[in-house]
Amino acid sequence: MDPRTGQSAFRIAFLIIGLAVLILPFQRPNSAEFVVTVMAAGVGLLFVGVVLVVNRLASPPLPPRGPRLRDNPVRTSFNDPNEDAGGTHQ
Repeated sequence: MDPRTGQSAFRIAFLIIGLAVLILPFQRPNSAEFVVTVMAAGVGLLFVGVVLVVNRLASPPLPPRGPRLRDNPVRTSFNDPNEDAGGTHQ
C-alpha cells in the first residue's frame, strides 16, 4: 500500500471518530441522533482497524533480529591524529 494512501485513510478515519466524539456530548441519550453518532464512531474505529490490517499485510516483513554488532570507532581521542584520514602528526 502506498504510504500516502494509508496516511490519507488514517486521517479520514480519525476525522470521522473525532467529529463523532465531539458531537456526542451534545446529543440526548434517547434520541436517534445519539445512536447515529455512536454508529459513526464505531464505523470510524472499524475503518482504523481495517486500515491497520491492510497496511500490515501489505508491508514487507521485518528483518530477523540477530546479535548486535559493535561499532568500532575510527579514532579514540580528538587529540590524536586520525590514521585513516591520512594525517601525519609527529
